[in-house]
Amino acid sequence: MFKFRLANVLRLRKHHEKLSLEQVGKCLQQLQEAVQKKEELEAKIAKLESDFSAVLEGAISSEIVKLYNNYLVHQQEALELQEQLILEKKKNLEEAREKFIQAMKERKIMDKLKEKQYIRYQQEQGKKEQNFQDELAVTSKRR
Repeated sequence: MFKFRLANVLRLRKHHEKLSLEQVGKCLQQLQEAVQKKEELEAKIAKLESDFSAVLEGAISSEIVKLYNNYLVHQQEALELQEQLILEKKKNLEEAREKFIQAMKERKIMDKLKEKQYIRYQQEQGKKEQNFQDELAVTSKRR
């Protein structure tokens, strides 16, 4: 019966690959959430600018203009921070993908080694079977 000597290592590599894939999924989800938040901020800023333009058409106090302007600046700063966060999430995703690819390569190496050892085992078993058959043939001819 075939038993792969490095079965524990293979199992560990498969587990590492699975964890790496899960990390890629988490990073991708975080990136998508960051992009969605950026889009929401952009929509909020566009609405704010539209409202601000409408307010400017009427008679308003300078305090209201200042409030709108300050809030708009604050939202634009939040948008810039969100864009930086997106860049960071993209970097994290790329790193996670690279780790996953490396883990997958390591697992495939072990799979190929297992396959080669299994083929070698089958060949050895075939030789043993052939030797046994030859032995039987020789002993049956002697009788």
